[in-house]
Amino acid sequence: MEFLIIVCSATLQDEISMLFERLEITGFTHLPQATGAGKGGGIRLNDEVWPGENSMYMIAVDRQQATAVKDWVRRYRQESLREGLKLFSLPLNEII
Repeated sequence: MEFLIIVCSATLQDEISMLFERLEITGFTHLPQATGAGKGGGIRLNDEVWPGENSMYMIAVDRQQATAVKDWVRRYRQESLREGLKLFSLPLNEII
């Protein structure tokens, strides 16, 4: 299993929801209002100086689902017009 953290522009929430539905990912944690800064996504602090906000998803998935999510992120990041999207992948040793 893998533990994936997805940080994306809040405008991608519908696309992420559709991806999870298609891949039958039913367990996840969603933080709908995440602020921060990152390379490629810029600064999003949801204020007058740095408008916009991100969303963050955390999922524990099997290898097949993890591969499908990572492939989707890679394809999305290759598009010329896109919003900020990052994926962090960690090995998952145990769920208690």
